[in-house]
Amino acid sequence: MSVNAARPKEFAHMLLKVSDIERSRRFYIDLLGFELRKASPLPDGRPFVPFKQGLALTNGGPQEPQQIDHIAFKAENVRAIAERLTKANVKFFRDLHDGIYGLTIYIADPDGNMIEFYEEGAALC
Repeated sequence: MSVNAARPKEFAHMLLKVSDIERSRRFYIDLLGFELRKASPLPDGRPFVPFKQGLALTNGGPQEPQQIDHIAFKAENVRAIAERLTKANVKFFRDLHDGIYGLTIYIADPDGNMIEFYEEGAALC
């Protein structure tokens, strides 16, 4: 077996600790359009809310050491996402702009984690 065969294949998931799992669940589903996938509690008994987009939630929160800088997702229709989040008074770290991957926004989830959405091939103007 070559060294190249022993490598990561694809992103699987990121487990994000949140202070209010139900509030965060509603935020990611209702405002951002994430889709749930089948789940069981974690082996230590904590709740586990995984999404098809690769993010999963569990108990924890901002009082614990920060483990990430931001989470990025490819998206469809970033303009519509930005409009929906603006109407819901979601905090923006950075409004619509031309990012390195396409039309981009950076927003805060209920715990203040920075989430990036970008749309490849789209531009501000």
